[in-house]
Order: sequence, then structure tokens, then C-alpha cells
Amino acid sequence: MIMPRLVSWLAPRVWVLLLSPTALLAQPSLGAQWLSTPITLDGKLDEPVWRGGVPSTGFVQRQPRNGAPASQRSEVRVAYDANALYVGVRNFDTAPDSIAQQLGRRDADDIYSDWFYVGFDSYGDKRTAFVFGVNPRGVLSDSYITNDSFDDYDPTWDAVWNVAARIDSAGWTAEFRIPLSQLRYDVASSLGAVRPWGLNFSRVIARHGEEAFWAPTPADAPGFVSRFGTLTGLDSLRAPSRTEFIPYLRTQVESQPAAARNRFVPGERLAGAVGGDARIKLPQSLTLTATMNPDFGQVEADPAVVNLTAFEVFFQERRPFFLENADGFSFGTTRTLNDNDPPRFFYSRRIGRAPQRRPTGDDLEATRIATQTPILGALKLSGTTPGGWQVGVLNAVTAHEHADVLRAGREVQEPVEPRANYHVSRVRRLLRGGNTGVGGFLADTRRDLSDTVLASRLARTATVAGIDWEHAWKNRTYAISGVVSGSTVRGSNTVMQRLQMANYRSFQRPDAAHLSYDPTRTALSGHFAALSFAKLAGQRVLGSITYEETSPGFESNDLGFQTRSDVRSLSTAIRFRNPFQNRWSREWGAAMFQTGSLNFAGDRVETRTSLIANVTLLNFWELDYRLSYSPETLNDRLLRGGPLALRPTERLHSLTLSTDGRKTLIFTAEGLRTTDVSGRDVHRATAQLDWRPLPQARIRVGPSFEGGITTAQYVQAIVDPLATATFGRRYVFADVRQREARLDTRVDWTFSPWLSLQLFLQPFASAGEFSRFKEFTTPRAFAFAEYGVKAGDVTPVAGGLRVDPDGSGRSPAFFIPAQDFTVRALRGNAVLRWEYTPGSSLFFVWSQQREQALDAANFGVANQVGRAFADPGRHVFLIKYSRWIGR
Repeated sequence: MIMPRLVSWLAPRVWVLLLSPTALLAQPSLGAQWLSTPITLDGKLDEPVWRGGVPSTGFVQRQPRNGAPASQRSEVRVAYDANALYVGVRNFDTAPDSIAQQLGRRDADDIYSDWFYVGFDSYGDKRTAFVFGVNPRGVLSDSYITNDSFDDYDPTWDAVWNVAARIDSAGWTAEFRIPLSQLRYDVASSLGAVRPWGLNFSRVIARHGEEAFWAPTPADAPGFVSRFGTLTGLDSLRAPSRTEFIPYLRTQVESQPAAARNRFVPGERLAGAVGGDARIKLPQSLTLTATMNPDFGQVEADPAVVNLTAFEVFFQERRPFFLENADGFSFGTTRTLNDNDPPRFFYSRRIGRAPQRRPTGDDLEATRIATQTPILGALKLSGTTPGGWQVGVLNAVTAHEHADVLRAGREVQEPVEPRANYHVSRVRRLLRGGNTGVGGFLADTRRDLSDTVLASRLARTATVAGIDWEHAWKNRTYAISGVVSGSTVRGSNTVMQRLQMANYRSFQRPDAAHLSYDPTRTALSGHFAALSFAKLAGQRVLGSITYEETSPGFESNDLGFQTRSDVRSLSTAIRFRNPFQNRWSREWGAAMFQTGSLNFAGDRVETRTSLIANVTLLNFWELDYRLSYSPETLNDRLLRGGPLALRPTERLHSLTLSTDGRKTLIFTAEGLRTTDVSGRDVHRATAQLDWRPLPQARIRVGPSFEGGITTAQYVQAIVDPLATATFGRRYVFADVRQREARLDTRVDWTFSPWLSLQLFLQPFASAGEFSRFKEFTTPRAFAFAEYGVKAGDVTPVAGGLRVDPDGSGRSPAFFIPAQDFTVRALRGNAVLRWEYTPGSSLFFVWSQQREQALDAANFGVANQVGRAFADPGRHVFLIKYSRWIGR
């Protein structure tokens, strides 16, 4: 009895062990065939090359049954000629009427559909790959993989290629044609033949939630590109085409609302532009990309926000030129599961940003100022050499921008942004088959500040440089990595004063002996460093520990994004995951993150513990829960340059539910409640309905509402020598009751994989009511005295309040302007995009922006959202034509 039971217990486990990717000794290999007859790209697979040769088969699941054979058979062959690679795919399916085949525009990987992907590691570095995908309706998808990671991919990378797909009684087929010019490789080899490439295929069967790979890629094992199989037989491969050109022509009509019109701003304006991009393939798999007068008129506008903090709002980059190969410039982060918001070393939104100076003055009658600084031109060099060097170099020049100004009846031009040169270099040397890397980084900004007005506002030069390293072992399961960098900013003493007093630095803090404010300073320097040890792979448990420090003088905001300095942090993480389907779930995981921070004086300014749990049920519903808790610590930022305060206890709870993504109607809802460092108690509810009534149509509606009360909203600081407890200043705060609502609406109609219409509309409203004005009373505490109740007298006057802070007249009275507000806005655009031939496009775009601000709080924000549609707005009608010239 014991032996049969033992055999029955061992048999399935031995079968899984033998077929498991972690047990395989070698990854598969496939030989590419040289094309002797041309291929008609129609998806029929009727050419001789697709009928001969041995196809690749034997796909292995990653999800839901890790290591099991794929539920459906696939056959793949690869061929090539002097100009392109070809991939022929036959995906058998026992239920072809159940094949998911939603239409969508390019890179719409979130649609409900089956997919087939092919990935090429043409560098042969086992870290980077070019991935091309198609669904049964011929929708294209392409991305660029970095860092040998399944999660580190850039979906904004767009190559010029083509594919055809067909559904038939046996399943579905696809024919890929990928021009060699779109890949980066080197034909030279010391072996006398072309170096084999890395190769992998994957198939997604949507109705089963199944993902299977030709070269097994288990969910519980490290690495992704390093697990690719091998593509051989490339001995006849030639060097790719060296040049591509994409010129464009744009014309537009812009309409302004009556309130925005003046002598310089007409009601309607016709404008046009000409420019373009060029790509030149250099030896050793490097590519030089140049752009002249780039145009981003088809890019979606940023969402409307109301920011009551002292910190800048981060907006995602949306411009294609800067999105392409953006990962090649990443620097400053280590391999970790938890860090503490380190600075970004390259934030491409700085290039071509809005002019930083705006004309002001009582004699100002009219003005016209550009919304963005023109980019005159940019060059980008990127790629990986056969010797293992990853290279990324970008240089951009922006224009000297002026505003047209009418002062006291006289027209003048005033400078608002200087001519500037932005430079970023990123190099990295890969060793030990990509398991070890050492790299360097340089970001440099130089401005022509011959104009004294701009010289008092902007730094003349800003440089950030650093090195990083990484060492991984045990099949990249473990890694140690680090970063060391320094910054130097130079400019006038007024610029340095502003930088020293920025709230993420606050050199003027009266109780900070470790900081020294110097009004005569003309340069500022600092450093950032980080060190991490991490377990990044494994069947069940992952973890990391990370140390970071940003010195008080570190500054990266000229070409990066930074919201904190003067901080040392230790962050840990432990994550438990179960990526395998069981009786009640497809997968689940849980993680705990902890962070503790001190400033450079040793004051504890942050302690945070977070718990996160997520599960995907067998019915494909998803649940995510997050809990975060921070006990009382000190706060060196609340008073915006004042003494230390107490940071109250913070709590956060959030729960997100998503229904089955395979259905026609999908519902996602999130509820969140949090209390933060300024005593803010916030409730937020968001939802999204995703409706796909037809294979070519998709409608998404996402309402959200947020309400809360802040008990310590900073208002202003008043100099008063009698305020000895707070070092000669009175720090004025208020309670704020705030409500926000927005409605994100998107409609996608895809006529074909090459022709699509996208509609986006986002009405937004926010209202805030200030009350109980008060002053901070006790350093290292969270204590306030309300004016008119516990301190002084407050009297309503025209436009605000008059405050006698001690009620006796000994301290100077001061004025608090009215703070209440209601802001409503509408962002919207419609984009018809026709890719009339691969790489060449015709855009028809209509965009609108409406904004209205009121000096009173109207908490009917839902009604305000509706009223935003009736506000006057700015409209732009644009036609853009571009043509890809290459082969």
C-alpha cells in the first residue's frame, strides 16, 4: 500500500521537475532559413519557406501552470533576406471561435485578446531585447526590454515593421516582416560567422489567462532575456540600412477665448511648421538620432491639478522623441524592492519647458508668452557595442524666448527664457555575461544669461555626475548595487539664495546647526549615494535592504526632478509570492516595506511601515489591499524654512477591486482613506467602467471624488521680533476643507490596425475653504493658537483678514489675503491617426483647454464639473503629415 501511494505522489512532481524550466539544462535553438523566393505578407503561410524546415514547438507555460506544456500547439519558423527578418507562426486552437480578437490601436496590450510575440536579443548581451507582437486581428505591439527583466520594458519604442494575421478553422496565423534597419547588431565576428542571436517566442491565450514561452521562462526564476534560446544560421546576414528620415509638415488653426485676446493675441491664428527626424546607424550597433524643430501637437495635455504644497508636481513625459530609449538614460536607482523617493537624475520635461519668467508690474497692459520653449534641435546617440558598452548620449538646444509686452502704451519684448544647452551622457560596461555592470552618468545644463533679468532667476551652469555598479550571482537571484554622485550649480547670489531656501533644502532653518545659509554664495554642491542588497528572484521569498543619502546641498532640478534633500534613509522589503495556480487563486502575494529616515543632524524625520497584499482569483477578479502606518516623528519641512515641528501619526488604507478582464464590461473601484503630515484627513473614491461593446470599440469612464480636511495648511510667514518662541517669525496656518472631482472619459474606435480615432475628455473641479487661521507656537510640537480664540484678534476686511497677533498692538498687524477658491478645468482632444504606410502617418487633431478660477469655495464640485463644458476655451485644429524614408 505504501509503495503505490508513494509512486502516485511522486509521479506528477517528477513530471513537473523534468519539464520545469528550472530543470532544463539547455535552452532551445532554431536555425533561420535564407529566403530564395519573395514572401507576400498576407498571413496565409503558403510560401515554400513556411512549408519546409523544422519548426520550433514545445512551448512551456509561465502562467497559470508554471512549467506545464502549453494547452495549444504553436509552430514557428524564421527566415531572412538581404533586407528583413521574417517570422511565420501557426497557432493551432481547438476552439477557433473562442479566440479573443479585440481591435485596438498600436501597442494596445491591455485589450482583451490573444497575442503572439517574438523577441530578438540581437546584441547578444543577454540583457536587452527587441520584442514584436501581433494579435489575431493584426494589431501591432513592439517594445524594448532592458536589464534582463520581464518588468523592465519600454512600450513607447516604435519600430517600422509590418505583420499580417488571419483566423481560420485550425486557429490563427501570422507573418512578420521586420526590416533589419530596425534592429541593432554587428555582422563582424572573430569566429568568421555572425554571432548567434538570442531568440524567444511567447503566446498569450486570453480566455485561459495563459502565457507560454518557447524558451522556458518560469515565473519563479530570475532573468528574462538571459533565458532566451538561440537563433542560428545568420551567416548571410548583411549590415543594416544606415539611414532613415522622417520629415513632417504641420498646419494648425488656434482659437482663443475673448478674455485671452489682446493686441498680441488674436481671436484666431493660422500657423505652420516644418521639421523632422533622422536616424543614422553607426558601426557597432549604435544609432544616431537627430531632430530639428520637433513637433508634439498630437501629444495629450497634462491633467489639471490644484497644488497646495511647496513641492513641484511631477508630470509624465509624453513626447515620442524623449520616450524612445528613455531607459538608456536611467541612473540613480539600485536593484531594490523598496527605496525612499531618490532624486531623478534625468527628467526630460525640463527640455522645452514653459518659460520660467512671466512679465509682471502695475503698468502691464497686455502680453503674449509661449506655452513651451521651442526646441531648436537635438541629437541622441544610443546602442550597445559588441564589447559590452551600453551608450546613451543626448544633446538638445532650446531657443532664447521673448514675450511681447505692452507697458504704458509702449510695445516691448522682454526675455522670459534664455538659450540653453542640455546634455546627458550615460555609459555602462557589462561584464561576466551581463551579471556585472559598471557605469557613469553626466547631466549638464548651460544657459546664456547675458540678460541680467534672467541671470537673477536661473542658474548659469548645473552639472550632475556619478558612477553606479551592480554585481549579480546565482543566476541573477542575488544582486548588490550602488550609486555615488555629486552636483554643482553656479549662478548669481540671488539664484543661490532661492536654492538654499527651497523647501526641500531650507538652509535658513533657525534651529539647524548643521546648515549654513550664505546670501553671498554663488555656487552650491552636494552628493547623493545609495547601496542595495537584494534577492530578486526565487520561488517564494524576495527581499532587499537599501541605504540612501541625499546631502543638503545636492541639486538636480535643472535637468532632473528632486523634492527632498538633507536625508538619510534605510529601507527594507520582504515579499512573499505564490505565482502558481491553486484551488482558490491564480496567483497571490504579500509584501512588507519599512523605511526610516534621519536628516543630517540626526533628527528622525520619517518612520513608515507598509503592508501590501494582492490576489487574482480563479474567476480572474483581482483584489489589492494596502496598509501604511507612520508613528510620530519630527518634521523639518512643515514650516517651510522654520524650526522643527512634530509630524503627526499617519495612516493609510486602500482597497482596489477589479472584475474579470475577459468580459465585455469591466469594473474597477478603489477606496482610500489617509491622514498625512499636515493633519489632513482624506477620503478618496475612484471607479472605472471599461466597456467593449464591439471588437473595434472601447469606452472607458472613470469618475473620482476626493474630500478632506487639512488642519495645518501653511499660509505665510511674518517677521516679528517679539515671536521669540519661533525665532522671530510667526508661521501662519489654516484649516482647509477641500473637495475635488474629475471624470476621465476615453473613447477608442479602431477601424483597422492602421486607422484609429481616440477621444479624451477630462472635466475637473476643485474647491477649498480656509478657516480657523492660527499660528504655530511650539518648536518640535504640532501646536497652534487660533487667532481670535487663543491668540490675538482677527478682523474681516476687504479682500481678506487683518490680524493683530498678540491683541495688544505691540506686534505689527498683518494682512491675510482671501484664500478660498474654486477651480474648474476641461482638457480634451480628438486624434484621428492613419498610418498609411509603415512608419508614415497622417494626424487630424482637435484639442481644447478650458479653465475658470473663482475667489470663493463652491463645494458642489459635481455641478462645477458639468459647468466646465460651458466655460470659454482655447481650441487648436491641427493636421500633421509625416513620411518615413528608409528600407
